[in-house]
Amino acid sequence: MFPNRLFAAFTGILLGCGMSAHAAEPKEISIADLYRKNCATCHGHKGEGNTTLGKSMSPPPRRFTDPAGMMELTRERIITSIRDGRPKTAMPAWGATLSTAQIEGLSDYIRERLMPSATGTGQSQGQQIFAKNCSVCHGDRGDTAVWAQNGLTPPPRNFTTDAAKKDLTRDRMIFSVTYGRSETAMPAWKDRFSKEEIESVVDYIRSAFMYSEGETVASPADHANHAPGAHDHSAHFDLKAMLDPLPDGLQGDAAWGKDFYEKNCATCHGKEGDGQGPRAAFINPKPRNFRHSASQHKMNRPHLFEVVSKGTLRSEMPAWQTVLSKQEVANVVEYVFATFIKPGHEAELQKMQASGAADHAHDHGAAHDHGAPAAAPSAPAVHDHGVPAAAPSAPAVHDHGAPAAAPSAPAVHDHGAPAAAPSAPSAPAVHDHGAPAAAPSAPAVHDHGAPAAVPAAPGEHDHGAAQPETSAPGHVH
Repeated sequence: MFPNRLFAAFTGILLGCGMSAHAAEPKEISIADLYRKNCATCHGHKGEGNTTLGKSMSPPPRRFTDPAGMMELTRERIITSIRDGRPKTAMPAWGATLSTAQIEGLSDYIRERLMPSATGTGQSQGQQIFAKNCSVCHGDRGDTAVWAQNGLTPPPRNFTTDAAKKDLTRDRMIFSVTYGRSETAMPAWKDRFSKEEIESVVDYIRSAFMYSEGETVASPADHANHAPGAHDHSAHFDLKAMLDPLPDGLQGDAAWGKDFYEKNCATCHGKEGDGQGPRAAFINPKPRNFRHSASQHKMNRPHLFEVVSKGTLRSEMPAWQTVLSKQEVANVVEYVFATFIKPGHEAELQKMQASGAADHAHDHGAAHDHGAPAAAPSAPAVHDHGVPAAAPSAPAVHDHGAPAAAPSAPAVHDHGAPAAAPSAPSAPAVHDHGAPAAAPSAPAVHDHGAPAAVPAAPGEHDHGAAQPETSAPGHVH
């Protein structure tokens, strides 16, 4: 019996030591895992508070990503809240469950990993800008402030919807923040924030409200799902595109366009182009305000031409192509662009050109051959965007599929400055889009706003300069 008792006692000692060792050394868990296990269900993995469970709570869980809480949520305040809970909220007291070291570790984790820094850059900067300037209308969670949903018409954008993901590319959002949104309460912020600051707040909105962690961001191609006949009014975000000419080589007659506009368009768009015509009060959506900063930075000649021709779906804007010829549409467009649109971006564009930042869509100096042979032995090519050019012997070919025969005429592709070209004894350069051209004695002028000084008669590819009549046009379309 004694050996058995001794064995049992010895076994009990061993088991007791093992149990004590096990109790004294519990399995450790990292602070990050502790947060994910106990806090993320309500506060979110990124501290954004936008969780399924959190949405059902009133008041909602604290959003640690909100810059407004940077000064309020001190280390001591967070420790107290975790230990003792928060009265009249769903926040429980964890003091009986977690150790002091774990509670302090959670406080430090939240402040260092989830809360924006007061001096931070990048996303933290975007968070601060949004909280101070955007959340008042768009809401702390990006889902539109309650007062703005019924207080503003149309209401501010709700960034949390699937429609926002479909419609809002990053470029479009940057454009809207920069220049505002016409016929809405969204102002232009370009005079208050730098380009980098605007990009930071856009990136914050997209990461915090529009796309969850790991979700694929839609590509620009995914946003091209427009109804047939619809025109994307947010497709033009490049100021340099404001230099683009009318399509098909058309040249607008602003005087004709002014007369037509005042008789047919001013009743909605207003005589001053400000969208305040006599009928505007009875129209929704409102007529376009051409003098708005956003309109003046995206509605170039091709954009206007398409909208005037095809109209705008679900609005009062008709398709004028059923009534007017292409030339007549071009006349109206030229008047609207020159009178209302161009003054809003001209100085900014000139500044860009002066700094060398503006490059037009065309090639600056090379022949514009798009696949067809050219035979033009002695015509100088002038592709001028502001400086006079005199070149003695290079042919200019802007051919889109057909051979060109122009033996001796200078081609002037001028975007704003007079061009001094030599004599033109026989034929102009051909800007052909599919048909042969035979024009015996006129050089081609591709002018975007300034008269061209040439000895013979200019062609019909002029975008704003007066053209003396000749017997033969310079372009065949």
